[in-house]
Amino acid sequence: MPGTSGDIGAALEGVALDELLEVERAQWGNDPETYGERYLPTARLIFPEVGRIDIRTAVEAIRRENADGRAWAEVSFEEVEGRWLSPGAVALLTYLARARSNYETVARGYLCSTVYLRLHDEWRAAVHQRTLAD
Repeated sequence: MPGTSGDIGAALEGVALDELLEVERAQWGNDPETYGERYLPTARLIFPEVGRIDIRTAVEAIRRENADGRAWAEVSFEEVEGRWLSPGAVALLTYLARARSNYETVARGYLCSTVYLRLHDEWRAAVHQRTLAD
């Protein structure tokens, strides 16, 4: 497959990758409004603890976690990779997150992937999956 940025499967670099990483990092901030704004209404999320859920269920769960005083205390991204699924319109972001909740003493590894669509000059998540890596 040719390596120009307009090719399907080409590496996502520069501003597009920076924008997606900014959006992705914000999702780890446990702000239910951010989830509501950045995910499509039809989005699906897959987590090892709960399986496949819709965005409404995810937002409600974040609100409950916040009410219980639970949040991510630290998160870092490693092995970040972005690929165009449809140049300029659909992108796949994958990475290894090292994250620790405020009630945990040790960070855990999570393999993550998110599919983003560019709509009205804004990135919106359609699918997110998090799998325990260790």
